[in-house]
Amino acid sequence: MNTARPWRLLALLTALLLISSGVRAADVSQQTKDALSQLLLGKDVKSLIDLPATKEGVDVYFAPPHGKRLDDRGIDLGAMSDQLKSKGVGVEANQPQTITDVKFDSDRVEIQLEGGGEGHRGASHANKVGGGYLRAGGSRVNFRYLTNLTDADLQPAAFLKFMSRVLDVSKLQLQIEAQNYPPDIRNAIAENTVIEGMTYEMVQVSFGDPDQKKINDTTDGTFSETWFYLRDAHRWVITFTNGKVSKVQVY
Repeated sequence: MNTARPWRLLALLTALLLISSGVRAADVSQQTKDALSQLLLGKDVKSLIDLPATKEGVDVYFAPPHGKRLDDRGIDLGAMSDQLKSKGVGVEANQPQTITDVKFDSDRVEIQLEGGGEGHRGASHANKVGGGYLRAGGSRVNFRYLTNLTDADLQPAAFLKFMSRVLDVSKLQLQIEAQNYPPDIRNAIAENTVIEGMTYEMVQVSFGDPDQKKINDTTDGTFSETWFYLRDAHRWVITFTNGKVSKVQVY
């Protein structure tokens, strides 16, 4: 009797079980994808670098693949430089850009900015005008993992950390933190208003950056600052005392 055969069968079954478990663990739920899309779509971010006006996009690797020369952010600067020269600039550094689409693949997340690249006049025009030319149509970034995505990869805090290698996502991070605010503050933010007791960060989540700031003169040892906004034909004057809103005036 061949006693090795049962052990081989057991080993095969074990291997199949491990493989199937790995596939299940790698699946990303639609709920996770929807939650991340809802967080990102329509929101403004700033690119930390010029991005080329190409629909292929810039690849950013979570971990460096074998054979590629990447910087510490996971970018092939040589390839990106060639794209900028041949396609022009689709997204300028440090300028607010709207996330217009989010796409998921088995091992990557594609973030499209201001339309996703190639410009409104076609790629051939960018080839004629040369590198550095600013084109309409935006760009895109491919955040590549090189392994199957998991729900853990797409948790907002984890994915925003990956995005922050090339995009300023500080406002999105503030929105995540806002989930832990007291109920009255969360309600005010949901209604896009400002109430007393809010901090600078809370006001930024609700209203964004102010149109103007002013440091106030004080004689009682407190620190006072006023932020000014123009919203819906009304001027909002928001006064902070020691870091919290102490007065809200609307004209």
